Amino acid sequence: MVRISTTPSLSAIKPYRIIFTLFLILFFSFPAQAVPLVGSACLIRHGNKVVVIKEEISGKLALPGGRIDPMNSPEQAAVREVYEETGIHVDAVKLLKLRGNTTLFACVAKQPIPTTVISPYTQPLTTTENDDLLISTWQAKHFTKEVKCAYLLSAENITPKDYRYPNDVPLIQHLLSQVPNSEITTNAADYQAVSRLHQWELTQIQSFQQEIKSLPDSYQSLFQRVLSVFNLPGEKLFIGLLLLVVTVGFGVTAMLYLSSVLVTVTFIASVMKLALASPRPFYIWPELQQTAASGFGLPSGHTLMATVLWGLLWYNLPLLIHRYRPHLTSNLTTFRFKTLPLLIIAISLQAIARVWLGVHFISDTVLGLSVGIVLLALFIWWQRSGSAYQHVRNWRFWALLSVIIAVGVSYFQVPQQVYLLACTLAMSAAVFIDRGRSRQTITYTQKLKLAVMLLGSVLAIGFLSSLWVEIVISTVAILLIKTLAIVVMVMACVLMTAHSYRLK
Repeated sequence: MVRISTTPSLSAIKPYRIIFTLFLILFFSFPAQAVPLVGSACLIRHGNKVVVIKEEISGKLALPGGRIDPMNSPEQAAVREVYEETGIHVDAVKLLKLRGNTTLFACVAKQPIPTTVISPYTQPLTTTENDDLLISTWQAKHFTKEVKCAYLLSAENITPKDYRYPNDVPLIQHLLSQVPNSEITTNAADYQAVSRLHQWELTQIQSFQQEIKSLPDSYQSLFQRVLSVFNLPGEKLFIGLLLLVVTVGFGVTAMLYLSSVLVTVTFIASVMKLALASPRPFYIWPELQQTAASGFGLPSGHTLMATVLWGLLWYNLPLLIHRYRPHLTSNLTTFRFKTLPLLIIAISLQAIARVWLGVHFISDTVLGLSVGIVLLALFIWWQRSGSAYQHVRNWRFWALLSVIIAVGVSYFQVPQQVYLLACTLAMSAAVFIDRGRSRQTITYTQKLKLAVMLLGSVLAIGFLSSLWVEIVISTVAILLIKTLAIVVMVMACVLMTAHSYRLK
């Protein structure tokens, strides 16, 4: 009888079991490592209100806070970030919560927090209370870069849908009672912070609005309707529709030329606004605001854009009429001279509209008009030289424009310029891909088909990107999604237009 041993030999043990056992031994032999702290935030209270910011990138609410620099402690980082995002000097008095790699401190303001009332155009939530307040943040370092607005809101009214970190909303409501109370004040100091010119302009805007509101209702209604029409140039929807009409009606070259104008004007206005950092009138006197607006005000981007667009229409309209009805514009110079008063009236009414709405000082519109006239002259000279259409069909032109915008992005670090950079990079790639020759025109059926394709593509890409933005919570991821959506959208529109107008 042969005895069978029950002890396996080494050769009988499977290799993966040995490796797994050694891995477990090594893993448990090392001491546990603490999770490195990355972020720090402040919870600031006034009564039952909590200080929150509305983020520029996500458009959602969050507590003021940010990344911990290597040379800062978590407390120092929290205090620094609150000041950079809201302009409020605080003390971090107590650690409330350590959650993952983020610390949350109870903070108290060293001086009363400057606040104003929340207007219908700055309302952050569906449900707000009468004593909810808007914090004056236009002098903060990260205003328009990371922060659009800052508020004192009732914690009970903040819902997970409104907040960038939905799971933290109950935590804020629970910890708020442990935070020392901070005092508040009005934003009267903002009036002293602006120049004497702006102080004078505030009274003039107020008097102008009161004069119009004292008119009979029929005159008020007519005045507001006229100004609302002439305020359209500069509005995103109007510019989008204008770009669609030009693209469908005149092809890819006209689209690229108009896009170069829009990008250039928007970038120059953005750089000037960030460099001059001048407030809007309703930041000082909230009762002046009659429409939505954000960011800095000098120069008026709407007036600058309207000056260029109306001016280009004034210059190119006789050329277009001459192509189809030569007898109506036999003398282009005479035609332009006769229609010059209409150009002046259109631009002037647009500037008046921005002042009437309380979103720009008079000096904002004057500077916007002056810069717009200079840019208009340069665009007309560029077009008259005969090289404009050749340049916009060259990918190197868009690459050069991308480099210029990239310099601005690296210096100012604002998301709006990142989106402009995405547009120019996409244009450069699309123009590089498209090597076909274009036709002068296409049939009305083909134009209608192209319009449907363009609108469908823009809406579909915009809808999908908005779904992804709702899912993620990282601002970097949100910025990346929006940037990629713009790149895909622009390339799709350019290539579809080029394909529709291509010579078969």
